[in-house]
Amino acid sequence: MYKYILKRLLMMIPVLLGVTFIVFFILNLSPGDPAAMILGDQASEEALEMKREELGLNDPLVVRYGRYVVNMVQGDLGTSYKNDLSVWDQVMERFPNTAVLAVAGILVALIIGIPAGIISAKKQYSVVDNVSMVLSLIGVSMPNFWFGLLVVIVFALNLGWLPSQGMGEGGVELLKSLVLPALTLGTGCAATITRMTRSSMLEVIHQDYIDTAKAKGVSERTITFRHMLKNALIPIVTAVGLQFGTLLGGAMLTETVFSWPGLGRLMVDSIKSKDIPMVLGSVVFMAVMFSIVNLTIDIIYAFVDPRIKSLYKKK
Repeated sequence: MYKYILKRLLMMIPVLLGVTFIVFFILNLSPGDPAAMILGDQASEEALEMKREELGLNDPLVVRYGRYVVNMVQGDLGTSYKNDLSVWDQVMERFPNTAVLAVAGILVALIIGIPAGIISAKKQYSVVDNVSMVLSLIGVSMPNFWFGLLVVIVFALNLGWLPSQGMGEGGVELLKSLVLPALTLGTGCAATITRMTRSSMLEVIHQDYIDTAKAKGVSERTITFRHMLKNALIPIVTAVGLQFGTLLGGAMLTETVFSWPGLGRLMVDSIKSKDIPMVLGSVVFMAVMFSIVNLTIDIIYAFVDPRIKSLYKKK
């Protein structure tokens, strides 16, 4: 197991290099002058040239990328062009807010998705199943920003029950401000989890051991959760893990709609101002978090299915 984990951690190195390479070159080839964005449009050409030289923007692209990688390996993600603050400090300041939103969103998805998937599978082709699949299709197809604006109009503007913007301070205020963005994120993820749960359950629901358990008089609840759901967990865990990794990386549109001070909104603001170090630092951090989530999923597989654990021991 330890060798496998070490191997997966080493595999993160080429992933990070590939991600930073692509993002670095795209950002540097996009229009806009970082020096002008820092000093303003009224700055003289001499001042702009001095700032470009200070930032190393006059060096060849390959040299600048190599310099960035060397600094990144040493733990230095650079300094923001926008506010001259450490990229790492700003990412770590915003990430807990994104983590809170991601956990709340995935909890909403699990509460909705897994029960809906189980019921749909057990009542295959029924009215309940058809309605559930139609709603899931709508949830998968519906843009987050549109649904976010819709719940803001209904619950914040018309009914006035919940705040529409920002992150509240303190227990009650935080929960109130968390409801709408978590619901927006969770419904989209719930649609994917519902479909995956239904599909996985249908693969095991007609197996011989299920018929044997029914013949022995085992309760329906025990059959559903101990025999059906337990043996269908691998694809479900994969879907949940991927959804959570995406949310943890920063739900850009949702955080922008609700003015949530998280990593996704920080990236959007940084892209607008062409703050290359901040965008790169955020992308690197997101890639690391997504890789860690994928590794965690693989480890969870061993606890869900003992056969997979025996394969780990051989590696």
